[in-house]
Amino acid sequence: MELIVRTQHGHLSPTTRTRIDEKVHTLTRYLRPIQTITVDISQKDKHHRVQLTLVGEHGMLLRAEERAEELMYAIDQGIATLKRHIERYKGRHWRNTQRHTPTTSAPVVAESEARAINDIVRTKLFQIQPMSDEEALEQMELLSHSFYVYRDHEQHVRVVYRRADGRYGIIVTS
Repeated sequence: MELIVRTQHGHLSPTTRTRIDEKVHTLTRYLRPIQTITVDISQKDKHHRVQLTLVGEHGMLLRAEERAEELMYAIDQGIATLKRHIERYKGRHWRNTQRHTPTTSAPVVAESEARAINDIVRTKLFQIQPMSDEEALEQMELLSHSFYVYRDHEQHVRVVYRRADGRYGIIVTS
């Protein structure tokens, strides 16, 4: 497993880095194999923001984001959130594999910061995998996003999104 720790404002002490490493490695008890875990740490005023992104086998992608005044508390909360996401994924994944063989995987995301072009602050490049509406909805929930872009099995690009009333909608391209 590869662990990447990025900070917005400089360096972490070796002790803090070791504690983060130990805490993150506990996730291998819940999911194997884990390819990479990225920990992004930023601080604004007195609050630390920790974003954990886990990439598992077949490109499975899980994400958790937490904010707290104490850095280690935010990391603990983020790891707890990832554990819940893993349990949810494993429950649905194994339940679905008993019904049919999975033919899709989650997209692999590659991020790049965009140069100042008007209000665009980030550009994401990722592969779109063919999947069913239910699989896309599950992936959207696992990533804690409000929308998710994917291809259906006929290769049409679709977007599933969370509506204001809490239900879901799908945008289909022609």
